[in-house]
Amino acid sequence: MTFTLEELLPDDQQLTTVKLHDSVQHALGLMHQHGYDQLPVVDMDGKLSLGLVVTFDSILQAVRSFETMPEQLQIRDVARTAPTYAADVDLLATLDLIQRQNFALIVDDNNVLTGIITTADTAVFFREYAQYLMQIQGIELRMKEAIKALYAGDDAGLESAIAAVTDRAADIRKRIPAAIRGYLERVGLNTPVAGEAEGFTEAEKRLALPKPGKEFDLLSFDEFIGVLLGHPNAPKLTQSKDEGELRRLLQQVRDARNKVAHFRGELSAEERRTIQFASEWLERNLPVPNVEPPAPPVTIVVPPPGSPVPQEDEDESPKGSYALLAAHLKAQVADVTSLPLTFQEVERILGKELPRSAHEYRAWWANDPTKPQSAAWLEEGWRTTSLSMTERRLTFVRTSDREEAYIRFFAKLNARLEQETGFPLRNTSPQGQSWIVLASFQHDSKLINAAFTQRKELRIELYIDIWDKAGNKSLFAKLVGKKATFEAAFGEPLQWERLDNKRACRVAVYTKAQILTDADSPKLLDWAVKKAVALHRAFAPEFT
Repeated sequence: MTFTLEELLPDDQQLTTVKLHDSVQHALGLMHQHGYDQLPVVDMDGKLSLGLVVTFDSILQAVRSFETMPEQLQIRDVARTAPTYAADVDLLATLDLIQRQNFALIVDDNNVLTGIITTADTAVFFREYAQYLMQIQGIELRMKEAIKALYAGDDAGLESAIAAVTDRAADIRKRIPAAIRGYLERVGLNTPVAGEAEGFTEAEKRLALPKPGKEFDLLSFDEFIGVLLGHPNAPKLTQSKDEGELRRLLQQVRDARNKVAHFRGELSAEERRTIQFASEWLERNLPVPNVEPPAPPVTIVVPPPGSPVPQEDEDESPKGSYALLAAHLKAQVADVTSLPLTFQEVERILGKELPRSAHEYRAWWANDPTKPQSAAWLEEGWRTTSLSMTERRLTFVRTSDREEAYIRFFAKLNARLEQETGFPLRNTSPQGQSWIVLASFQHDSKLINAAFTQRKELRIELYIDIWDKAGNKSLFAKLVGKKATFEAAFGEPLQWERLDNKRACRVAVYTKAQILTDADSPKLLDWAVKKAVALHRAFAPEFT
């Protein structure tokens, strides 16, 4: 089922129209009174007159073209044609057209105007649509938290529960013994006893039945329900013997989720109330995991004095709408491994109110590196846990995920570069920093480095630092004079960064990347290898 334009029409919409002989002054008065940007033009029978409409823009164009005042004009002088649509037209198929026009005129089979849809109406429609998706996502996140709380310290139990709900061939496996015995009896053979179990296993193997099991985060909504309610201590109503009522509630949420996710029509009022009720009930009644002890921070090896160390960029301090929160977390001393905060305290740190969605949807606080708010704390090595939407509080805990991702990516980069003939790999052991030295020229005064930046990029650079600012800038100017030669050898344009406020200079190439999402990307690794080798090849004749 697809969405139609009719679904966006407000039930109580009052149509305001004008006729060809009306004055422009009258139209402007109506538009100002009702806050409209356009008025349809109808005839005496309420039909659209040749599909005409009057807008502020059409009035202004007529005033300019005729070089006259609005009071001298009638609607016939300023109207323009506009497309019309039937109410049952597919919304998604016409969305671009509506966006260009800023409105859509809806007519019936007799060309009588039945409604107007504006871009504001489409925005409201999809906002409400997204609202329920976020609520359902919050319910799923709450179930995941409850599962982790119920199975805390019981990895084998969780693995067994996942296998039970993901075994799509369980019924077939159960029927194999009876099927084999029935066949043997049918052909007059005795059922073997010795090796019977092995025979059943072999039969299952030959049927190539899918094995049960799945990564926890890849479970479907329905499978999360099964794992949650399959635990002996699964939540249930106080006076109930089992979890049947809760299962039915969650299945209603699942059905609504599938309806929304697969564009099977608009949610009914009852479905919306069910989602809201389930979100609030689960928030209050599902178990909450204990605050996990944060992983010990990765030990960073500090190079000895005099060693070439890339200086932090001016733009490496936290940026964006949630920079103040990121900076607050970054400023915590190493001994602080968890930081409980209320929503109000987060707002005080930010110096502004959180968006409404932060107060309404658990999904807003998810540790998702693609969202600006969570990217801010994840980039500083923190994640959220123990979120209570009813009490408006949460805890930030340190995580080593980012440092481990740096180590993993740079270790693979070293391994790949080690196979590149002619590349003088330093093979420095990655220690969890956002950068690593790959190769060097002339006693380490010029380095080939790789670095992830706060701007969500991976940079491969020639880093110039002879420990003298004036000398660095002079050498940089000399290289810029041969820019065309170096870029021809490299194979593409380079970024030439003098870094006026720093001692060092750099020549670099960038690509979009985030360490938490791209650490295991073969494509990113290939890019880094290719650019590091090309950068060394381009500048080696100058420095060797």
